[in-house]
Amino acid sequence: MGELAGAVSLIVPTRNEAENISELLVRLDRLPAGVLGEVVFVDDSEDDTPAAIAYLAPSVDFPVAVVHREPGMRVGGLSGAVVEGFRRARGDWVAVMDADLQHPPEVLADLLATAESGGADIVCATRNVGDGGGRAGLNTARDLISKSFTTFAHRVFPRRLRGVSDPMSGFFMVRRAAINPEALRPTGFKILLEILVRTPGLRRAEVGYEFAARYAGDSKASLKEGVVYLRHLARLRLAA
Repeated sequence: MGELAGAVSLIVPTRNEAENISELLVRLDRLPAGVLGEVVFVDDSEDDTPAAIAYLAPSVDFPVAVVHREPGMRVGGLSGAVVEGFRRARGDWVAVMDADLQHPPEVLADLLATAESGGADIVCATRNVGDGGGRAGLNTARDLISKSFTTFAHRVFPRRLRGVSDPMSGFFMVRRAAINPEALRPTGFKILLEILVRTPGLRRAEVGYEFAARYAGDSKASLKEGVVYLRHLARLRLAA
């Protein structure tokens, strides 16, 4: 597979995000040298997302891979896509972020700096701290649902989520050696919650960020995903 020029393998799960790929890769390419070693897109799309990635990949200075999962292979939804990315990652650190630019790519440098300086195993980008955190990209309904789910998760797992203000976040960085992908049982959107509950003892840190508006396309959040989340939380509680 060869050596990585940077420390981080970035996993980007995608589903019909063709309009966002160009802007995402441009902004990732502006990161300081030594941050990004590779980007692994794990794709569940029905649109031209894989073609857009393949077309634009030669224009950036880091390796880009696409793992396209056919309909019968899309086990676990977005969380399952992330776990598939973990299996393929080569960096010392593995980061996860969405493709829609609601997670600002520039924050990856802050996550890595915090990870390397603080002895953490996992660094969570959080919308819920006063220093740099914000939720401007959420509409009122989604903001209320997100806050409610966060409160509920903390009440169900007060110890395992201690020190994590935003367990609903889809934006984080974890030491690859600290995670066993085969121990995870992913479902739905909330892979960070799955990791924190099933991997006790991770040393945690946080970096505040401003959750941005979606760059293009439609949100994948839905009532169905909310139901999947609640069922997942119940399964995690029974297994704990």
